[in-house]
Amino acid sequence: MIISHKSLTSIWVLDKPPRRTLNAGESRLSGEAVTRSSPTIILSQPARTKRRQCRKTSSKGTTLMTALKAHQAASSATALNLADDISTTSRVRELPVKRPRGFGEFIGDSSAMQTLYRTLIQVAHSDAPIFITGESGSGKELCATAIHRHSPVRDGPFIAVNCAAIPAELLESQLFGHVRGAFTGAVSAQQGLAVAADGGTLFLDEIAELPLPLQSKLLRFLQTGQVMPVGATRTVEVNCRIVCATHQNPRVLVDTHRFREDLFYRLHVIPLKVPPLRERGQDILEIATGLLGRMAGHEGKRFTRLSACAERQLLAHDWPGNVRELENTLRRAIILNDGEVLTADMLDLPSSTAHRTSVSHNAPEDGETTLRPLWMVEREAIESVISACDGSIPRAAAILEIAPSTIYRKRLSWLAMHPDEPTSH
Repeated sequence: MIISHKSLTSIWVLDKPPRRTLNAGESRLSGEAVTRSSPTIILSQPARTKRRQCRKTSSKGTTLMTALKAHQAASSATALNLADDISTTSRVRELPVKRPRGFGEFIGDSSAMQTLYRTLIQVAHSDAPIFITGESGSGKELCATAIHRHSPVRDGPFIAVNCAAIPAELLESQLFGHVRGAFTGAVSAQQGLAVAADGGTLFLDEIAELPLPLQSKLLRFLQTGQVMPVGATRTVEVNCRIVCATHQNPRVLVDTHRFREDLFYRLHVIPLKVPPLRERGQDILEIATGLLGRMAGHEGKRFTRLSACAERQLLAHDWPGNVRELENTLRRAIILNDGEVLTADMLDLPSSTAHRTSVSHNAPEDGETTLRPLWMVEREAIESVISACDGSIPRAAAILEIAPSTIYRKRLSWLAMHPDEPTSH
């Protein structure tokens, strides 16, 4: 079918017309129209001019489309590269990172301390009370400080109260405050330390030293979140986290009626045990090296390192006073001596009875040297540590700086090789 009109600019024929024989006088090319046997555009004379313009425009459009596609391809490539970078970054962030040799103000990465670090991170984000136990000088206040610095109230105040250092008759006023004229000498009102800790952390060190009457008032504060200043008639709302510590065994205190049982269960929600220095292995040398550099600079001395004999003596000592004793020992040696190397003679440590007993336990009495297999020496060393830890394999593993599974595996191998020499259980 042929469609032609002078006013028609362009018509697209969608179906293919059938071929036919031209009649006489009919030309294939006429001045008015062009007929083709394939799907054709039938154009009038003005349409041809329009088609040429369209071709020019189409050429420019093709160039523009090519540039646009190139820009889109570049953008897609950039986005893909960015996605790869983000994916790579996320993968890098997921790689395990070795923990630095310490945590907060703690120094050392022994297995016992690594366990403590993990526990601190887990409990820091909770607002539950924390009960810290540990020997004197082991770092209970450092533990409480680390909890506060990693808690949601890190921007709030950290108030530390040594319950053993405040007289019993003043302790209530110090904790809960008082109003003017509440007692003789109360010339002005004073807010208590509990109110000062609002929005932060209240650390009650040596809480076992609290008198029993004050323990009941502390229990009331924990239950209601309100304090009653001495001489006041209205309570004060306080919202703070409670962390307490003691060097004594709290369960023994409860059994001997020196600590309220209901207060114990109110505070003993999350127990934490700070390991003593003698169970921290090579941490002793790390702490000693750090203290040596700091104290030598403070005292104007030239000490830079410890001698090998001094290191062995530090590791052999029991350290009943823990880090505080270590600090005092090094300070005394630095003040009374000078040099670049701090020797064992400068330390002037008392002999460790427990260590000497454990070392000389297997020594022959006649002074002769006895040669024994390595497995026997290893077994005696491990079993002596287990006995010193009252049979606690996890504690013994922490001192030996090995995994508890290693001790269990070695015990099985010893029993299999020498069933006539059973291992102590």
